[in-house]
This record gives sequence, C-alpha cells and structure tokens, in this order.
Amino acid sequence: MKLKTLLLHAICSLCLFTGLSAQEANKDITVLITGANRGLGYEFAKQFSEKGYTVIGTARTPEEATELKATGAEILKLDVTSEEDIAALAESLKGRKLDILINNAGYFGPTLSVGKKNAKINNITRKEMLDCFTINTMGPIFLSQALLPNLKLSTNPKIINISTRSSQLSTRPGKAWGYSVSKTGLNMVTMNLHGELSKQGFIVIALAPGHNQTDMGNGDLMPEESIGKMIPLIENLTKEKSGRFWYYDGKELPW
Repeated sequence: MKLKTLLLHAICSLCLFTGLSAQEANKDITVLITGANRGLGYEFAKQFSEKGYTVIGTARTPEEATELKATGAEILKLDVTSEEDIAALAESLKGRKLDILINNAGYFGPTLSVGKKNAKINNITRKEMLDCFTINTMGPIFLSQALLPNLKLSTNPKIINISTRSSQLSTRPGKAWGYSVSKTGLNMVTMNLHGELSKQGFIVIALAPGHNQTDMGNGDLMPEESIGKMIPLIENLTKEKSGRFWYYDGKELPW
C-alpha cells in the first residue's frame, strides 16, 4: 500500500513538473490573433494565455477591449482594412519574433444577420461583397505580408487562416454570398502562401472552427469547446499538414 502511495505521489509530481515546464516553454512562443476582442478571437487569446503563451491580440478599438485585457494579452490596434494600421502594427513589432499568426478577424456581411433575409442574387450589393473580400480575403494577405519578417525569426512559423465549411466548393450552395465567396478566396490565399512559404519552413493551413455561438452565428458549438480542440491541433501541426484544410476536431476537409 505504501509503495502504491509513493508511486502515485511520484506520478503526480512528474505531471506537475511537466506542466510547469510546458508553461515555461510556451512563454517563448508568441501568438498574434486578429479580431481578438470578441468571439473566437477572444477565446483564442484566453486559452493561449492560460497555457502560458505570449499573446498579442488586435482590436480596432483597444481601449474598449476590457475583457481581452483581462486575459493578460498585449493589445495592439488593428483594422485589417487599413493600410496605415497594418504598417503601424508592423513598425511596432519590428525585430520581434512571431511564431503563430492567426488570421481570425472576419466579417459575415449584413445581409444574413439574425432576423434578416438570406442573401440572394437579387438583394446582394457590390459594397457588401467588397467589404467581405476586403476583410476576409485581402486582410490576411496584406497582414501576412507585413509580418513576414517577424515570422521568419521563428524556427517554426505558422499562419492559420480561419475559414469556414461554407467556403467549400464540395458543399451545397451557401446563403451568405459575401462571407462564403470571400472565405473560398481565403482558401486560395492559404494555398498560395503554402506554395510560396513552405520551402522556407512555414506551415500554412485553413481552419474551420465549426458553427459556434458568437456574435456572428447562433450555432450549437460553444467557443470554449471549439478553441479547446483547435489549439492542440495548431500546436501539433507538422509540415506534412501544411497547405490543407482542417476542421476544428482534427478531421481534414475537402476544398
């Protein structure tokens, strides 16, 4: 009995030691998350911070991101549609290593908001489509471009583009025109970044978080669960998994 007790204490001590070592190791890994003041971005910041990572969360209005500040994340101003903001962010991070860039900031479009009509060919507008493309497709392109010097300082740089199953060409037609079409564009951005950067040691993936209960959706999945599965997926990415489309639960999705 005493031997069993000693063994249990030894195992518990080893687990505790390993956990502390992981926490310490994670401090040297910097994660930048766009759109981190709410929804999935906030949950990413919260859970990465809890695991000991150095977290940078961006928000359009940092002074209002009180919950994000409470996670311990560093908060920097960024509107992904603003060239000035992107340039200022890159300047503020000059010479600083980034290990993981999560292009999370997104825009669903007003046509398919709660209580409003589904987007159809006769009620979409050029402005709505362009707004979706500017945020969901072009934002990740030009932010990744601006932060490449920082990511190249990492020994294991990763770019994670938050996509959606409604972007898949293999699924039934979506009802959110701007959102789905712009996210399909983001998938192509992912492939282009992979094709160009994988030879330099980068891992680039598209990642669908599932249908969550957030300001952008009223799904059955809770952000805590979705992010809780995506972070280990991101942590364990290998070069063989780059240039592919993944679901939050670890399954690969067809483009």
